[in-house]
Amino acid sequence: MLATNLPIMLYAVPAVAGALFIIPAIEFGSRWALLCYIITALLCLILPIEREAMVIFIGFLGYYPILKMLIERLASRVVEYFLKIAAFNVAIVASYYVIIKLMGINAFEASPFGARITALVLLLLGNIAFLAVDFAFTGLIKAYFMKWRSKVRKMMGLSGKY
Repeated sequence: MLATNLPIMLYAVPAVAGALFIIPAIEFGSRWALLCYIITALLCLILPIEREAMVIFIGFLGYYPILKMLIERLASRVVEYFLKIAAFNVAIVASYYVIIKLMGINAFEASPFGARITALVLLLLGNIAFLAVDFAFTGLIKAYFMKWRSKVRKMMGLSGKY
């Protein structure tokens, strides 16, 4: 997360950091992964990292891979996607509110199209980007099971069959 001080890393690093919680979620369960997320979120609060990246990580990208794995245990794909999109929208609106209060930045005020239209368009585009992130996390989870799991388990000293 310290790399977020480089502007190009503002969104990539929180996503990668969140993706790393896939490993403890699979190997040790969602409670351990959530504990890892909480510890990392607390470190984000005290370390000198970019505040916007911190809000993005704590507000959604940090815990989303864990939430995704829990939601995907449900039987219905329709319910899964409804819950995922609802979680994203609640988190993004709350995160934007925190960014406004924490940094005093309101990007919508300067929009020539009006604050409401700009907010709705950005939210729509954010939902499209979120679906791409969800798809990417699915690919990472598949790759972990197919390519990296045996190596990671060996490196962590975990024995036995999965």
